[in-house]
Parts: sequence; structure tokens; C-alpha cells
Amino acid sequence: MRVLFSSYYNPNFESFSEYVEEAIKRLGHEVAIFDWKKFLLPGRIRQKLAFSQSLEVNRINKALLKKVKKFGPDVVLVSGGFTIHPETIAAIKKLGNITTINWSADYPRNFEYHIKVGPYYDFLFTSSTDGLKKYREKGHGNGHFLPFACDPLFHKTIHVTEEERKKYACDICFVGSNYPERVSILEKLSGFDLGIWGIGWSRLPEDSRLKPYIRGGILRPEEWVKVYNCSKIVLNILSIDIDGKIELADPKYGHIANTRVFEILGCGAFQLVETKSDVIKMFKPGEHLICYEDREQLIDLVKYYLDNPAERKKIADHGRHVVYEKHTYEHRIEEIFSVAGLPLHE
Repeated sequence: MRVLFSSYYNPNFESFSEYVEEAIKRLGHEVAIFDWKKFLLPGRIRQKLAFSQSLEVNRINKALLKKVKKFGPDVVLVSGGFTIHPETIAAIKKLGNITTINWSADYPRNFEYHIKVGPYYDFLFTSSTDGLKKYREKGHGNGHFLPFACDPLFHKTIHVTEEERKKYACDICFVGSNYPERVSILEKLSGFDLGIWGIGWSRLPEDSRLKPYIRGGILRPEEWVKVYNCSKIVLNILSIDIDGKIELADPKYGHIANTRVFEILGCGAFQLVETKSDVIKMFKPGEHLICYEDREQLIDLVKYYLDNPAERKKIADHGRHVVYEKHTYEHRIEEIFSVAGLPLHE
């Protein structure tokens, strides 16, 4: 099949868009890319023009429609699509026998947008069961659950040199941006051999207990894969610690299993993640990963598994096996095409 994939490609590092693109190609389909960010006006112009946002979105929609007419796809797969007008999707469907699909990976963010535009697509997939429930409650029957995944070509166990091990190794690592709720949780682990990488951690006050544990800023995937391969425990935090209980950092995320759940497992690393319904729907706590309910339990689990390396390895190995067996981006594309009644392989 000919698949036109519309998404945003981050120029600084590989991410979701590259993983999806490569999965479609590995299944034997022909892929054309529409990177909508390339059609944005230069920043200096956007700052001067009050109507620039509307102008940009119109340019993006015209360019997408032009690309569809030129490429002649069997499928138009849109990731998110916050810049795509519903009228554009309707116009694409009038061009011929084209299946239109929206994979809204972070849904239910921008919930009202999806309520408006979702029905225009033949199929809408969301990576959140909470989001899917809300979407269906609005009376839309074309919604389906489709979680994130890993890419075994990126997320894998690797050989790490002694120099790299000295640079990245730690008992507990966290890779992610600096948010107050994450600071609160990580401070509880300040007595351990902790390593923190990500955006914004350099802005911590000089007297912060976490200052000695900041190992670097943003990492490209090939770097954080090394961190995961060098760490005894990989901590996955999405939530906020309130009075000792783990609460959602942002209610709009619901119980979504973020990308790190799958990527950490793909690296063959031992993962500690807070209990979330979407996580335990796909993975068995104690067998594939370990879930914690509150900060006291988190500390107890850290102590226990640092003292039991054989159990850590067994769980990490099982986690890697199951994520490769059921949760790669090739599996996700196959599921999309299966639901849509399309050929899985070319």
C-alpha cells in the first residue's frame, strides 16, 4: 500500500514519528512523509504577525491536500493532527478510495479538538483508555485503543564500554524534564546512588538536595539507551507525590502508559513505575516490571531490589521478552491496518 504519514519530526532527536515511519516501511509499504512543521513561518515573522497562527494552519492544510493529490495514497495516517482542519480530511476522502486514520498518541490532550475532528476520520486511535472512554461517551463509534510501543532497532540491550559505564552508571536513574512533582519524589531517593538527566534540572536552587545527582541535560536516544543499560533501576515518573500518595501530575493524562514504559523494557532494564491502569492492562507487576503506590513503598522497593540483583535481572528479561513479543511499533501498525480492514503486509 501507499501510506502518507503526517506528523511532527523533532529535528533534535528521533522519536515517535521515526519509529512509526520505520515500522510501516518494515512491513513493506511505500511511505511518503508530511512533516507539518516545515510549513511554519519563520519565528521572527510569527512574532510580528498577530494572525500568523491562522495563516500557518491554512498553509499546512493546503500543503497536505496538495501532497495527497500528488502521492495518491491508499491510507492517510495522521499523528495527532492538531493543525489539520476537519474540512481537509473531508476533502481527502472525496479524492477517492483513501482510508483516513488519526493516531492521537497523547490523547486526551486537546480533548475538544478530537471531539470536533475525530468523526471526520474513518478511524481514530488513542493511547489512553481514559481518552477513549470520553470520546465514546460523546457518541463517536470510530475510536479504538492503541498504546505506545518500542522499536527494537532503537530500544535494545547494547554493549557499553568501560568509559561509558563510568559516565552513565548509577543504582537508580531518572531521565526526564524537571517538574516540581518529580523533584518531590526524587528527593526521597537522595540518599541513594541516583543519576538524573533531562531538561531544566540545572535550574534547581544551589541548596537543593538533588544538585549532586544531576548528571546532564537533554539526551539523544542513543545516550539514554546507554543510561538504561548501565543502571540497576530505571525510575519512570509521570505523577505527583501529595502527602505520601502518588497522584496524577496532570489529570488530562489519566492512566496512560507513557512511551518510557515500553522503551525502558525494550532496553532490557529493570523498571519501577507508579501503578497505572493502562500499565497493568499490558504488563504484569512483579513479572515484567515493578509498580509502586506511594513514596514509602517506592523506597522499600528500591532497597529490596538493589539487594536482589538476580530478581532484577529475571524481571527485566521477562519485560524485554514480552514488549518485543507484543508491543513494538510494527505490532501497532498491524493492529491499525487490521481494524481498518487493510492488508498488513505488502
